[in-house]
Amino acid sequence: MMMKKIIAGSLLSLTFLHAGLPVQATGPVTRQHAAVFTDAYTAAAVRAQMEKVGSWQWRHITANGWNHAPTDWTNGAMYAGMMSLAQVTSNPFFVDRLVQVGKDNSWNTGPDRFFADEYCVGQLYSQLYSVYKQPVMIDKFRQLADSIVAAPHTESLEWKNGIHHREWAWCDALFMGPPALAYLSTATGDARYLETADKLWWKTTDFLYNKQDSLYYRDGSYIGKKEKNGTNVYWSRGNGWVMGGLVRMLDNMPTGYAGKARFQDLYKQMAYKIAALQTADGTWHASLLDPDSYPAKETSGTGFYVYALMWGVNNGLLPEKTFLPVIQKGWQALTGCVQPNGKLGFVQEIGAAPGKATANDTEVYGVGAFLLAGSELIKYDLRKNTPAPVVISNNTGINRIDEIVEIPYGTFAARLSKQTQKQFKIVDVLSGEEIAYQLLYEGGKTAKKILLQVTVPAAATLRANVVEGAPAPVKAKAYGRYVPERKDDYAWENDRMAYRMYGKALEQVPKEMAFGIDVWAKRTTDMVIDTWYKLDNYHHDNGQGLDYYSVGLTLGAGDTAPSGKDTIYFPKNYRQSKTLDNGPLRTTFSLTYDSWQAGNTAVTVTKTISLDAGSQLNKMQLQYSFKGKEIPVVTGIVRRKEPGTVLLDEKTGVMGYWEPAHGEDGTIGTGCVFAREVPGMKTDAVHLLSPGTAGNQQPYEYYFGAAWNKGGRITSAEEWFSYLETFAQKIRQPLQVTIQ
Repeated sequence: MMMKKIIAGSLLSLTFLHAGLPVQATGPVTRQHAAVFTDAYTAAAVRAQMEKVGSWQWRHITANGWNHAPTDWTNGAMYAGMMSLAQVTSNPFFVDRLVQVGKDNSWNTGPDRFFADEYCVGQLYSQLYSVYKQPVMIDKFRQLADSIVAAPHTESLEWKNGIHHREWAWCDALFMGPPALAYLSTATGDARYLETADKLWWKTTDFLYNKQDSLYYRDGSYIGKKEKNGTNVYWSRGNGWVMGGLVRMLDNMPTGYAGKARFQDLYKQMAYKIAALQTADGTWHASLLDPDSYPAKETSGTGFYVYALMWGVNNGLLPEKTFLPVIQKGWQALTGCVQPNGKLGFVQEIGAAPGKATANDTEVYGVGAFLLAGSELIKYDLRKNTPAPVVISNNTGINRIDEIVEIPYGTFAARLSKQTQKQFKIVDVLSGEEIAYQLLYEGGKTAKKILLQVTVPAAATLRANVVEGAPAPVKAKAYGRYVPERKDDYAWENDRMAYRMYGKALEQVPKEMAFGIDVWAKRTTDMVIDTWYKLDNYHHDNGQGLDYYSVGLTLGAGDTAPSGKDTIYFPKNYRQSKTLDNGPLRTTFSLTYDSWQAGNTAVTVTKTISLDAGSQLNKMQLQYSFKGKEIPVVTGIVRRKEPGTVLLDEKTGVMGYWEPAHGEDGTIGTGCVFAREVPGMKTDAVHLLSPGTAGNQQPYEYYFGAAWNKGGRITSAEEWFSYLETFAQKIRQPLQVTIQ
């Protein structure tokens, strides 16, 4: 039976920030990227503007609180834009903040259940669910959506009797309601939600869309009303809501969807009309057909139009030659309304008709429209102008911070010119920043793989280009070596912790003899092995950390050996070592052991260990040789006499231990992670144990490592066990790397 045991301690839920409180951990971007972009339409320049505006908005909410309920339509529109920013930024703050919104809302929609404004937020919940796969994110919204699907929807849409509380009787609703159902359909695979959104979209359109003008009335009460110049009253933002809703519907229609062509026809009708109504200042004023009566710029409607028109070019529905000048003029106008601190001005306040707007007027839905527009401009530039042969996507629901990804070098090099292969840099095209890399030779003379150290938040995608030139030096973050001056130790480290294993010479000192993996606790990112061995006082904390971990005649911090009934067959210490790669991002080495008896079986083993920059865990690959097909083995972590905290999670293959405090030296956590279920995990008087079976000449793989509370990154059992569980998820769901 699979089981999860937590002994002598409890796992606490993580604490998240609440709306209005100071942001924790990684905060929003507070400056534009340092590079100067002469072209305002490059992907890098657009992202910098998006981060600037998005950061100002969150800072404003944090400092002043919410102007509207977090489930309100105003914020729902902002979340749509913030989600598009989260998909292109390298700052995990933005997606984390959106997840926190959902938690703070208990994943509820607003209190007026069938009022579309109240479930616009469902778009966010569905998009997050598509990444995180946590049912709680959509359970409540899905129940509401089921009731919307089941309702008859037979009432007239005349603007009376509070019809807007039950039906999509005003044009704004076409951004709030239909995309919410459409994104839920995409997230769940349930076609009923999209089909209902489709049906009700056309009910609203049949009532409010004027085919002669290719525009929507705001609601039934505006049919027949006139502007000062005698034209029909068509509100800019109202039709912006429609255009935004149209493209978000189309984004969620699968290939071959029966109703797609009808939506595309409507979209193109409106797009040509809207493009023709752009004013000389690049915006669309509050009244589409009487802009002179509302001479001020208006950025919320403009943002939605730039978003929708750029989407049409990107998706082949609109000719680039005709529409790109309109789009670029609109984006230039939008960025011209961004104040130096990131505040977006000229957003018409909440209303139902055209109104005034000033440079100081702002609202969250204007920010949402701005961010949506920017996201489509980025797509265009990446597609047309900015090469990005390396694409790394994160659809795991985990922020991947300073993570190492590896690419077969042959696949990578095949996309490079001969000149670039000689000397190259890898650059994040959306930030202009260089990406650190390392070629892996695995003990040979030619490169086998290339490693990149990247940050890709949940839901985001990193795009990188390879350019000719000398790469910037990378500070060593992983290092190891054979230590003949200390009884044949092999020691290795990264910017988190250090480790060692013991060689033949130690066997000549019975009082010091040890078998398993040793841990050195570090509080510095510097490489310390050489210094500590030279000073020979590493059992004392000199300000960088120390070695106080006790291994003895045990498996230490996660070694493996053949096993029998209540028996571990330890080998003697290693006899040969070989360094295969040595930094700056990964160190890899192998240790070879002489034959020994595991019961009646003669066994030899080679252990290949690698440690990446930024990781608390090493990768262990053992290859046993023996007569027969397989032997039982056990991976162990030594226990202390005093009570510690134990995690044995058979289902996820995680074994964790948080040691008892060691006086002023602090507390070490150790752990092992397997990429499989591990039935039979247990503890005995000496070890935490994870059993397994190793095949002859077959790799036996897992991960082991440690953390130290005085290192400052992981300070409790709860944090350590969470790290291990998350690591297990990462190895099951690696970042997706595509070479274009």
